[in-house]
Amino acid sequence: RMRHREEAGGHLDQALNAMLLLAYVAAEQGDAVGFHAFGGVRRWYPPAKGGAVVRQLITHTYDIEATLEAADYMEAARELLPLQRRRALIVLITNSRDEDSEDLLGAVRLLARRHLVVVADLREAVIDRCLESPVGDLDSALRFHGLSDYLAARGRNHEQLRHQGALVMDLLARQLPVALVNQYFTVKSSGRL
Repeated sequence: RMRHREEAGGHLDQALNAMLLLAYVAAEQGDAVGFHAFGGVRRWYPPAKGGAVVRQLITHTYDIEATLEAADYMEAARELLPLQRRRALIVLITNSRDEDSEDLLGAVRLLARRHLVVVADLREAVIDRCLESPVGDLDSALRFHGLSDYLAARGRNHEQLRHQGALVMDLLARQLPVALVNQYFTVKSSGRL
């Protein structure tokens, strides 16, 4: 689903750009920054501090492309736990669907035992545009109700993630960079880490 493309680019490209911005801001604040990719391309860059960390992240991520392989959230969480033993802010950027909910919920439950987890769940801009369109015939009414049901299920899944202790962000990909940085500063000022 990270292959989805919009006017501003693909979800994966936007997620990587937002991650690099967040890494830059966190490194400037003196925090260590790492990276873990899964769901096709697998990459691990252990947390590091300093001005060179963003350049190293670019070197380790510039060639990542979205694949057709489905994300296995539980496998990713199991891979990450032994790699990241110290309590950390884990930012999981995804584009989930209802069929992912149990796997994503289990992964968040596992990660939240040790870490503070942020789930940034991207949604397609076309959903918002369709919901804003006038309902004038049967097809548009069915589309409106189908999307409403989809968003209601998404909201229930997000509530379950919050119940497990995750900070959940439901947003468009273009909103991600600013939202992630703001979330980082909110967490940092809260003293939760």
